[in-house]
Amino acid sequence: MAATLACSAALIPLVYLIIRAGERGPTYAIEVVRSGRSAELLVNTVVLVVLVTAASVVVGVALAWLTVRTDLPGAPVVGALLCVPLAMPSYVLGYLWVADFPQFLGLPGSVIVLTISCYPYVFLPAAAALRAVDPGLEEVARTLGRGSVRAVLGVTLRQIRPAVAAGALLVALYTLSDFGAVAMLRYEAFTVGIYHSYRASFDRVPAAVLACVLILVALVVMVGERRARRGEVARVGAGVDSLPDRVPLGRFRTPAILVVGFVLAGGVLAPLVGLVRWVRAAAEVDVSWGPVLAAA
Repeated sequence: MAATLACSAALIPLVYLIIRAGERGPTYAIEVVRSGRSAELLVNTVVLVVLVTAASVVVGVALAWLTVRTDLPGAPVVGALLCVPLAMPSYVLGYLWVADFPQFLGLPGSVIVLTISCYPYVFLPAAAALRAVDPGLEEVARTLGRGSVRAVLGVTLRQIRPAVAAGALLVALYTLSDFGAVAMLRYEAFTVGIYHSYRASFDRVPAAVLACVLILVALVVMVGERRARRGEVARVGAGVDSLPDRVPLGRFRTPAILVVGFVLAGGVLAPLVGLVRWVRAAAEVDVSWGPVLAAA
């Protein structure tokens, strides 16, 4: 009963969109879907989702590996700092990006900003899965002749694949639904097209049709994630009661620190510097603090 109530509440917007989209008949809805504008928005959105999801998976898994399975200096502190972008709204990052890098708008800027906003959705479950993975399987793979790299790629990463797939699903759905960042960066995604359609005229039917198409894309993404996890085999037994060994980075220590530093600079340091700069600029303006404090 509780699940039914929760699902019923969540389906209210979908029911409204279906009713509104069908107000002028299925023929009109098909015309809206088949228009060149809808096709352009669909292609733009799919390209954005694919690029952001792929980049977030690469960045999230790499950072999870560095902070959990290597001797990276200050790994616990770095792991906490890497989650800071979750507390920063994507449209704020987009505004900062526009202010500091106005020459990089459109698709490149949207991919960078949304990747910074979304990689923690992959990083957190991947790091948790790496902490819980059975190190005995990787050790057995090495004793059977596989090198360290092949053992990690063929055994360890396969064990955390369900967690990574779940994080990738969150990234894809977040990218599909994001409006503020792509609007700020002037990229014509589905959410921006729906907003403009709502604002352009009193006829809300085309916007409702576009919203239904976006929901269908989200359903396709969720079905694809389920199919990607099909065939996963759960581990039988508790495994080895030991923590995985941390891999010494050796000569790769400096490149690893540079990679982590680059991500922290883009996702943590740059937004904080931008916000502090805005606060200092605002402090130089004569502000009526009464309304500000009342609003706060």
